[in-house]
Amino acid sequence: MPDFTPAVETLLRTIAEAGDKGAQFAQAPRARYRLAGTDYVVNQRSFYPLTGGEYVTDGSNDMAPVRLTDRGREWIRQHPVPHGGSRGPYRPRRTRSARQAPAPRPARFGYAGGFSAELVERTVFVICPDNDHGGVALPVYGWEERAVARHPTLHEIEGPTISGGYALRWRADARTDADLLVQSLAIVRAEPARSS
Repeated sequence: MPDFTPAVETLLRTIAEAGDKGAQFAQAPRARYRLAGTDYVVNQRSFYPLTGGEYVTDGSNDMAPVRLTDRGREWIRQHPVPHGGSRGPYRPRRTRSARQAPAPRPARFGYAGGFSAELVERTVFVICPDNDHGGVALPVYGWEERAVARHPTLHEIEGPTISGGYALRWRADARTDADLLVQSLAIVRAEPARSS
């Protein structure tokens, strides 16, 4: 049995999915047919290999539904669609509101000095820059208590982590995420770096 082009194969599988009642097509502009009730439009020439090879039939009536013949069923049986295959019956596109919304991306900010920060649920993770000696330029010890005392909405500071970062936890702060990112970076950057 022949291998069809992707357009012809999709058409054949779409007609097969319609079952015994057949797939109703209506003429569309530019020598095309539209599947009733859908956005699926197919060129007339895609029907030629299917009707000429007697894989589908409309009973010699252009207004009748197109049905699969026994030969068409046999072709589909011999050519299963591989799991995850791209070709298959026409599927109408879901509306944009029904599509899965992308996961929200955490707010990020970076300074030219190599510092970067990311905010997740009012906690700002500040990563200190590499000091070119295999480590990071961390602030001197004891700055965390001073920073918490100076900023009433800064709840606590955890760190440094192995990657050379700190977690600044804010609570009951009305500022925007962007403002908290900038403030957190400014706090860490204002501290003198440890000597390596």
